[in-house]
Parts: sequence; structure tokens; C-alpha cells
Amino acid sequence: MASVYEENDFGTIKGKITTNDNRAAAAVTIIIRDAKKTTLTNEDGTFTISHVPAGSHQLEVSLVGYAPLQQEVKVEKGRTTDIELQLQVSSTQLKEISIISNQNKFSRRESEQIARLPIKNLENPQVYQIAGKELIEEQVITERTDLYRNIPGAVPNFAAGGSQGLTIRGFANATGMRNGMVTSAIVPLNPIILEKVEVIKGPSGTLFGSNRNVTFGGVFNYVTKKPYDTFGGEVSLTGGSFQFGRVTADINTPLNKEKTLLFRLNAGAQTEGSFQDQGYAKNYTIAPTLSYQLTDRLKVTLDIELTRASYTTTSFAIDSMSKVTARSFRDLPIGYDRSYINNSVDVANGINNIQAQAEYKISDNWTSQTNYLYSEGFYKHFLWTTLSLVSDSMMNRTVRNQTPETFGNIQLQQNFIGDFYIGSFRNRVVIGLDYNYNYNQLYRTTVSYDKVNINNPLPDINAEKINALAYQKGFVGTTSKAYSYSAYISDVFNITPSLMAMLSLRADRFTTDGTYAIATGKYTGKYNQHSLSPKLGLVYQIVKEKVSVFGNYMNGFVNLAPTTQPDNTILELKPQYGNQWEGGVKVDIINGKLSGSASYYDISVTNSTRTEVLDGKSFTRQDGTQHSKGYEADITASPLPGLNIIAGYAHNENKYTNASPALQGKYVTASPKDVANIWVSYHLTREKAKGLGFGAGANYISDSWFEATNTFVLPSYTLINATVFYDQPTFRLSVKANNLLNEQYWNPVGNAQKQMNFLGSIAFKF
Repeated sequence: MASVYEENDFGTIKGKITTNDNRAAAAVTIIIRDAKKTTLTNEDGTFTISHVPAGSHQLEVSLVGYAPLQQEVKVEKGRTTDIELQLQVSSTQLKEISIISNQNKFSRRESEQIARLPIKNLENPQVYQIAGKELIEEQVITERTDLYRNIPGAVPNFAAGGSQGLTIRGFANATGMRNGMVTSAIVPLNPIILEKVEVIKGPSGTLFGSNRNVTFGGVFNYVTKKPYDTFGGEVSLTGGSFQFGRVTADINTPLNKEKTLLFRLNAGAQTEGSFQDQGYAKNYTIAPTLSYQLTDRLKVTLDIELTRASYTTTSFAIDSMSKVTARSFRDLPIGYDRSYINNSVDVANGINNIQAQAEYKISDNWTSQTNYLYSEGFYKHFLWTTLSLVSDSMMNRTVRNQTPETFGNIQLQQNFIGDFYIGSFRNRVVIGLDYNYNYNQLYRTTVSYDKVNINNPLPDINAEKINALAYQKGFVGTTSKAYSYSAYISDVFNITPSLMAMLSLRADRFTTDGTYAIATGKYTGKYNQHSLSPKLGLVYQIVKEKVSVFGNYMNGFVNLAPTTQPDNTILELKPQYGNQWEGGVKVDIINGKLSGSASYYDISVTNSTRTEVLDGKSFTRQDGTQHSKGYEADITASPLPGLNIIAGYAHNENKYTNASPALQGKYVTASPKDVANIWVSYHLTREKAKGLGFGAGANYISDSWFEATNTFVLPSYTLINATVFYDQPTFRLSVKANNLLNEQYWNPVGNAQKQMNFLGSIAFKF
């Protein structure tokens, strides 16, 4: 029991570091040598060091090339000590110092949104990775899909409606969360607003519920940029291949002398042509954020994002494999640089996000967090062309016309977050209530436009004729509304200082009146459903705050509506469940210069639906199963000052184990078995050339299946990218080369992707 009692003998240090010109000191190293603790300050100069032994300690603020600043700090048992320190260095000098720091700028893994608790990566029994603004800047990222390539095992995907997502552990997810909340199904997003993307691996229904943003492979969370308490910002201009152009602005300022009212504005506009004979993409974003520290206990944040986009899109299909001889995209007779549409057949969409958060510090042990998100996406018009190959020479062009449509989600969430002791056991707890209202208003039809010979001149396709055919056929108008009411609790408690357990449970009630058809004035598909979603985890730190082993059981669920059988009976369905078992190891050693994780997982999906033919009629059965298993590893290293490395590898096999005859034993489409990534960055840290840097990386994605019968291959590909940059306190110059091997490759919906291309960027900082 002695080791259990010792857990009570620790406290926490929270603080803020500023410069002598009263600006936040970001990326500064904080060290407690006798406790062997090290951390870095955040962008706003704040830091937190937990699990510090009670007593007096010498805090060192360490800067490369400067004598350490020392401050004695007294830590009390089970309490948080707050301090503020000021460095005798200007903000300009600090920026220069950050350029030569030997800390890995890609290594930040700490996040309270992932577990909704103040626990560190080594204390968390689940696997997650973070890709942040440092990668966005260095890799000159203009599309989210390029950022996802830094996540081990992640395969970028694309939804025709404008969302860009990723496949995790064999399961596709097209939308994602926004600051931990549920977004609209339509998410046209420019990465200029992002602080980072957090990817949580495995079924995550316990904390995030059942909605279109959560799958059994995991969930990803967009974290947007927040205000800080000094004036600063950046304006950038980027240009490149295929008529690419982008201008962005990021401006931050306090609005009062007390620096309690803070404002930040991110805005940008970009346009791009296509490497194909037709095609374009445009978007613009304005995203203001306001934070107000009303009292020393209460802080309110308001975050708004308005994005508008227009672009062309197609997808590819094969009508019958018996009439097509090609068995891979590489063997198709269609032209890689041909779009088979024109720029009038396009999409115009947008999203309005209004997000608010109120944080109230109830006591030293408890915090109240109230979150609200209104997220509404829409199509002004949506012309989506499917190119269906019916033989080696003939292609059908079919167009879905959705004009206009709205998809919305409103969520209200209340969390109570505690850090306290019961006897000798430390508990970190979140207790939450969640209300989610999801709605849509649809107006759509699909028309067969024409059948063309791909070897002959291509007949015209235009929006006017598509609309005429659509109105002749008639549109189908529907609306739907669904409500979720949830309560959840998650507790991480220390059995000993090194052994922690996570126990979590969510109770969820889903209700909907079904789909309302405007033509009939009636609802169909009304149902209610209850679900319980547990999560269990164990973590043992073999070496305290350096090496930990972990295991977890995680659960996710998807609500399923009842279905009408051919004999007119109603089959009431249960929720579909995904259950994961996982074990692995995490490391964070050499003062943060080497970190990573490795794990093996096994995900079983139950209560899936399948069809069974009886007397020539297709009946639905709910005994389908699916099995996904694999292993992953990632590493982040900084072996030398200025040298930063991130790398990952994942192997996954995801197949149907009990399904309809056409799917039985087949692998899931667009789910490659092997995915690997690496990015190596080096910048000079001394002399006149300091700030000059070079980066290069590779991504490999193996073969997968394009269609459900596992006959037609979505080919493997390797991308090689490189960048050269010159980073100074007041400006940054960058040149980026993408796809240096000039690979021809296709995304999961069959769209040909850009071959070799280049970007150049200049940014002015202030």
C-alpha cells in the first residue's frame, strides 16, 4: 500500500511565460531537473507540468544560447500551483531562438479533447496521432488530404459532396468532428483555419456517440486556431502548377488593455485549374474567433466559420466486369488527362459553423465546460457525374442533380471535469450530457445523360440539358429529423502511481420520425433505439513518463432503421456494434527527442445486415459480421539539432466474415493492406544561413479493391514530395514539389490525381 499512498504526494504546476515586451513566449523549454520533468510552452505561453512531487523545486526556463532562468516553486499535495515568469528577451529574439531549438517541432501529442480529460499520451490506453500547423506550414499544405498523409495508416478519401476524409483501420470516414463536436455532413474546409487534426484510432462511440462522423476505425477531430494575448499574425501568398493561387491572412490582437478580450481572424481564398482538359476548384473562408476571460474563473469563446466552394467532380464505376477486360485502373482505355465533363457540370456548396464554449472553474478540482455547435452545410447546386464503363469502348454518363439541399447539425454538450482523490486513489473524471439534433432537406433526382464511345469525339455535356432532363423526370423532395440524448462518464484512476485504469460508459437514446416525403405528405421509417457503449483500458508505466504498455476494449455503434421485408413484415433492427481489443506500447524518451507507439488491434463488427434470397425474394437478415485486424507503429524523432523525423507504418486486413453471397469472404473496398509514411526535415541552426531548411518525404499505399466483388484493382502508389524553405522572424519563403515520381494514381472513387506539380509561397509575419 506504500506505493498507493505515494500518489497523494504529487501536485501540478501551471504557468505562463512572457517576454520583456509583454508577449507570449511560445516553444520555450521548462525543466524541473530533480523531478526529471520537461515540457514546452504553448502558443499563448502557457504550460502545465503534472505529477510533480510535493515540496520545493527549482524551475528552469531553458533557451538555446541563453543562461537558464530559475525560479523556486512550492508544490502542495493534490493542488495546482500557478506561476508567471518573464524572460529578458524580446519577441523577435525569441522567434530566432525557436528556429534553432533542438526540440522536435512535430512531436506535440498532448490533447485534452481526445479523452476530454487532463491525461497525457502515456497515460491514455488508446492510440492517437496529431498532425499540426507546423506540418501544414512546412509541407505547404493546401488540401486536407495531404495533411492526413502524415497519420500512420490513414488513407485519404473524397466524398463527391465536398468533404475530404480518411480511411482508418479499414473503415472510411468522410467528415470528422470540429473542436470535439459533430459537424454537418458537408464540410468544405480550408486548412488555413486549423491548429491541428487529431486522429483517434478505434471505435469511439463512448465519448463521441453514433453519428455520420464516427466509424469503427476511429474519429478525427479538427482543432481550429484560437486567440492569444499579444498582437501578431501572418499574411501569405501561394502560387503554383495548374493555375493555383491562394492568399491568406491570420491576424490576432487583444481588444482591451487587460488582455482579457482577444480576437483572431483567419481568412483565405484560393483557386485552381486542373491537369485534365476540364475542371476547377475554388473556395474562400472567413473565420473570426473571440475569447473573453470574464472573471478569473469564467472564460467564453465564440468561433465562427463561413466557407464557400465551387468545383467539378466525377466518380467512376464499372457496370459489369464480364464486359470489361481491364482488371485495374492502369489497364483502362480511358484517358488519364480527360475529364469527360466540362466546367458547367459543377458543384456550389458551403458551410456555416457557429461554435461557442463556456469554461467555468468551479474549484481547484472541478471545471464546468459547456459546448455548443450550429453546423449547417448546403448545396446551392450539385451536379455529380458518374462515368460507368459498360464495355471496353462504351461509357454511360449519369448525373445526380441535387438543387438545392441543406444538411444541419445542432449539438449542445455539458461536461463536468474533475481531478480529485478518493482515499488514496487519484481520479480524473468527465461526466457529460449530450444533445444532438440532426436534420436535412433534400431535393434530388438522377438522370441518364448519354452513352458515349470513348474512342470517338466526345459529345457535349452541359448543365442546361441536365436540368431539362431532371425536370422532365421530376425531383424527389424529402426532409428528416433525428435526435440523440446521451449521458456518459469516463474515469481514469491510479491504482498505483504507475498503473492506471480507464472505465467509461455511454447511454444513448436515438429517436426519429423517419423520412417525410413532400409528394405524399407522409413519414416512413419512424423508430427509437437505445444503446450502451462501454470502454475499458489499462496503462502501466514501465518507466515513469517514459515507457508505458497499454491495453483497451473500445466500442462503437451505429443506429439502424427498421426495414420492410418482401412479405410486408417489419424487421426491427438493433444497433450495429464494433468492438475492439488492442494492446501496445508507447514511448517518450531522451527529453522528448524520441517518441512513438506500436500496437496490435482486432475489431469485430456485429449486427450487420445482409440479404438472403428465398423463393426469389431478397430478405434482410441481421446476423452479418465483419472483421478488421492489424498492427501499427509510428515514431517521431529529433536525433540532432534541426533534424526532425516522423514516420509510420500500418498493416490492416478488413473483410466480411458473414455476409450476402456476393460479399462473403471479400475484402472491404478502398482498404489497402499496407500504408507507410515518412517525412524528414532539417534546418540550419547556426551562422548566417540559420533558418534555411530542407524537407523530403514519401507515402506508400498498397493495392486495394475498387469494387465489392474484389475483381478490379485500385493500384498501389508511392508519392515523393520535397520542400525547401527559408524561415526568419519576419518572413518565410517556401518551394514545394509534389509527386516527384510523376505517378499516375487514383483516389477511392476513381478520380485520377495530379501528377508532378509545384508550389511557391511567401509569408510575412508581424
